[in-house]
Amino acid sequence: MTPALALDARDSKEAPPSLPERIGRFIIREEIGRGSNGVVYSASDPVLGRDVAIKAIPIDPAEPDQVALEAAFLQEAKIAAGLNHPSIVTVFDAGKNESMVYIAMERLKGLDLHHWLATNRPMSPEGAAALIARVADAVHFAHRRGLIHRDIKPSNIFLGRDMKPKVLDFGIALVQGKQGKTDASRKLIGTPNYMSPEQALGRALDARSDVFSIGAILYELVTGQRAFDGADVDETLRMVVKTDPPPLSSVRPGIPPVLGEIIFRALAKDPTHRYQTAGQLRNDLAAFAGRPVAPSTTPSAGETAASAVPLSHWHLPGPGAIAATGLAIVGLTLTFIIWYWGHRVEVESADAAGAGAAPMAPIVPPAPAKVEPPPAPPAVAIAPPEPAKEIRRAAPAARLRPVLAPTPIAAAPEPGVLSLAIAPWGEVFLDGTSVGVSPPLNHIELASGKHSVEVRNSGFPAYSVQVDIEAGKKFVLQHRF
Repeated sequence: MTPALALDARDSKEAPPSLPERIGRFIIREEIGRGSNGVVYSASDPVLGRDVAIKAIPIDPAEPDQVALEAAFLQEAKIAAGLNHPSIVTVFDAGKNESMVYIAMERLKGLDLHHWLATNRPMSPEGAAALIARVADAVHFAHRRGLIHRDIKPSNIFLGRDMKPKVLDFGIALVQGKQGKTDASRKLIGTPNYMSPEQALGRALDARSDVFSIGAILYELVTGQRAFDGADVDETLRMVVKTDPPPLSSVRPGIPPVLGEIIFRALAKDPTHRYQTAGQLRNDLAAFAGRPVAPSTTPSAGETAASAVPLSHWHLPGPGAIAATGLAIVGLTLTFIIWYWGHRVEVESADAAGAGAAPMAPIVPPAPAKVEPPPAPPAVAIAPPEPAKEIRRAAPAARLRPVLAPTPIAAAPEPGVLSLAIAPWGEVFLDGTSVGVSPPLNHIELASGKHSVEVRNSGFPAYSVQVDIEAGKKFVLQHRF
């Protein structure tokens, strides 16, 4: 796999030529990475006694807008330092000296997604969806606080040893609503293979630009090849703006069409046709990862955004409908039993009477009960057998088996409702059985009584609780991982 193309207004600037002893208050140990935006060092914080990573970006005093750029960078770094999220790298400090601006962040152990893709086979569809759902949740968290990342790419997604992602490099993020002259002077910042069409065209950006970048990464995770990968920067940008990537089925057969619909909706060229928030993308990916998808014999047509099906419309059959169906089956079974024993009465009476006995009047089986279809669960009405006086008495030796009247079936009790408010998402187990992922699963009808509920999110300890459901009432269960 060829390395990702990089295009940045700061590409031409040279990184610091030698290993500095200190940057700010931090003691530098060694260089651990180098990219288009600068150099990353391993360092220690002598004040708080912890390991950190320092990203240093060179500055050029001759740049006309350098002062404005430095001020904007440090302001955005302060905002990034306030992003307290389990899937966003923690920023501890930021500052500048005569040759660089820098950010001090938590020291991570593992490897970035770019290196993982270069040395591993494509992920399973469910595994890729679960991982990118966490990324989308982190990006949505930043969006709600006014930050657009602008450079979502595999090298900015770090995988810990437990394969949990951390989104990096919010230091070049753009504050939403502040895209004036300062932003124009930065020209084109980002990586062409993963940037949105509007970013490639130099237009104003919003949260949907990051959604496109996440879709491009997910495409690569499940297919093993980039969605947009031209021979050079210009060709790659043309593909981003004008060309849809090949359908998933033509690259890796067997990928569920639903996942293709999610990916191609995120990759829509027109932002109005994309997911409008990273949270919506997160919800559909979490639902796909936590709920089995029925195989399809016919691949989706082109797997384009226009064919996308909102997974949030998936529903479980309600307990009321299941109860009504069960009552219908019981009613039909009792009808058959009544007819069967009536038929036995007629046969045994005829055998006992012999040839000289008067023939018995035939017993007409009762009409089958009329069962109303779900969802209404009324009691099943069963017609009683014909009165005994219409049955002729057989010879004294005949033993007639009594026909028992059926026991009336009580109407099903009114169910209660379990209302779920889970953040960011979790797989819900009800009385030991998985019932789906919340969100989008928000309400479950339950029979009154006590039920055990367990919510699982692979990044956190499971949350277990027992709920007491009352008929006709709502029980609200809230939990945030």
